[in-house]
Amino acid sequence: MTLEAMINDATEEVLNVPIIAEFCRGLHSEPDFSEVIDHMRDQDEDFEVDGVRFIHTDAIDRIQQEELGNDTYILGCFSADFLSAHIPLSTETIKQLQEKEQFDAIGELALLHLEAIQQEYCGLDGYGHHFNHYDSSEEEFNGYHVFDNRN
Repeated sequence: MTLEAMINDATEEVLNVPIIAEFCRGLHSEPDFSEVIDHMRDQDEDFEVDGVRFIHTDAIDRIQQEELGNDTYILGCFSADFLSAHIPLSTETIKQLQEKEQFDAIGELALLHLEAIQQEYCGLDGYGHHFNHYDSSEEEFNGYHVFDNRN
């Protein structure tokens, strides 16, 4: 047996079709399980099927950091108490800047501390708050974090 055949056999063991089909049918949006299997077989780290987003556990922190880093406005909207633990501004100064709607400026400063901010953010709220805009829920399945955004 070739190495490629061995890898394919191992991948098929992890991709238990009946279990994946049952999982998909149990989600509100009921994503097409055959499409989900194709993505998993291809080892895609971030994909969406029928409104359900799947992000591989090994990639989720990096992906969340990228998404947060692409939106300084949102970073600047985090609570002043939370931000003051990570950026060199007091809670009161952050609140004053937020009252003046200087969210992008705060976010630019937060970019310098993005990894620590992201780690605490997901530690406090999990990943669902960021990736699932419907109800902030998340599930873990087969090495992926799953977010049913219920289109």
